[in-house]
Amino acid sequence: MSQTFTLEGYKLAPGAAEVASATCPSRKRLWSRKVAADLIGCAEALVVVAGGMLPTALYFAAGAIQPAWPLVVQSALVAALIYRMSLSSAGMYDAARSNDFANRPTHMIGSLVFAVLVAISLGAPHQLDMTNTAIWFVLWVAASYTGVILVRTIASDIMTSLTLDGYFDERIAVYGAGHIARRVNDHLQNPSLGLRFVGVYDSRETPNRVNPEGLSVAGGLDDLIQACQEGRIDRIIIALPQVAERRVNDIARKFEDLSVHLHIVTHLSSDYCSADRRYTVSQLGPVGLIDIKEKRHAGWAPVIKRTEDLVIGTLVALAALPVLPFIALAVKLSGPGPILFRQRRRGLNQRVFEVLKFRTMSVMEDGDDVRQATTGDPRVTTVGAFLRRTSLDELPQIWNVLRGDMSLVGPRPHAMVHDEQFGQMLESYANRHQMKPGVTGLAQVSGYRGETTTARSVEARVEHDLRYIRNWSFWLDIKILFLTVWTVIAGTNAK
Repeated sequence: MSQTFTLEGYKLAPGAAEVASATCPSRKRLWSRKVAADLIGCAEALVVVAGGMLPTALYFAAGAIQPAWPLVVQSALVAALIYRMSLSSAGMYDAARSNDFANRPTHMIGSLVFAVLVAISLGAPHQLDMTNTAIWFVLWVAASYTGVILVRTIASDIMTSLTLDGYFDERIAVYGAGHIARRVNDHLQNPSLGLRFVGVYDSRETPNRVNPEGLSVAGGLDDLIQACQEGRIDRIIIALPQVAERRVNDIARKFEDLSVHLHIVTHLSSDYCSADRRYTVSQLGPVGLIDIKEKRHAGWAPVIKRTEDLVIGTLVALAALPVLPFIALAVKLSGPGPILFRQRRRGLNQRVFEVLKFRTMSVMEDGDDVRQATTGDPRVTTVGAFLRRTSLDELPQIWNVLRGDMSLVGPRPHAMVHDEQFGQMLESYANRHQMKPGVTGLAQVSGYRGETTTARSVEARVEHDLRYIRNWSFWLDIKILFLTVWTVIAGTNAK
């Protein structure tokens, strides 16, 4: 006999819980379409460069010229750049169509001809008459065209195969059981799109207000938020009835702090839009959408940031390795208690992890009663005071970074009870969880390191954290790391 599940007063169809679980399984690690498209573009650019080297090598081998190799390389790079820009402007590296890198011979040959003509005008080749220059031109274009067609054909086959295997899946959920969810589900039945409909969610309490049109309701709003926090959903479409416009605003704001794309069906969106924000319009098959929020740090950003964390984190760990035993011994001799302090904190999408630090206090608080360290705090040991002043107590967090719980740079994580307190003080506080927490951050190098004693100090920290999330770049991270070293040396706000 099948079981009937309830959701806030609304009875789910039998088997809906199983559907919800099946549509959001633990999956293989997903790859970025943007990264894949850029790698294909780089491969084609290298082929154009190699095509420019071919006639140079042939004429050099025949003793016809003594090429100025720097000039040849420069010209080949210019040709590759022009070709790449031309194809990009024509949408031939569209990340949304990474499974369909179609060959467009006319545009590709036209772009190559123009790129090579520009390169030749810069001085490559030289020392040749018009006839040999023409031969040079034909060889370069022919070799490059053959190469890029080969690369694009192979890439298209590989991308199609990987897309069908689910490596580029983008998981889409609809909040609102109705015909919009049905249309999204039907549109995404083509596996070559690389898009997966993972379920329809709805929290309306009475059955007569919900029409799932044959789809099982996977859960309510809290279930959808939990799925996002667990990284099981990439894109959310809010599709409630038009009479629910007031609810749309409230529901949309619950996803502000989660790392997901957020859309609202266009016939519901006018009241949500505000003058101080810019919105774009998009389309998913037959459904028109207003894009409310983009997922932060997609494409290359997580690849660059993770590489940064692993490389710099490993170097820091190796540099700190000789002093770690001495710090551990000093902490052990400073009084009873473990060497490492462990405390639960929230990270990306509010996922809970255990942060590591050298113990600096005589207490090990982790729960509903956690007091921040203050100047002259009697709980801080003598050794702990030195470790806090020099930030050496933070060194074990490099392990959190290498594990992937934290990043070297990002919003500093707080004790969970403080998260609750600060979240009640400031509505935008939870938006910090759109990014991994950091060992250091923009707020810390801007004078907001240490104790937060006032609502204004919390607000200032959050302002700096959100500014960092909006403006993240590799160079900003490097700048913050250098400023962190200076801040530690100066002992600013250390407690």
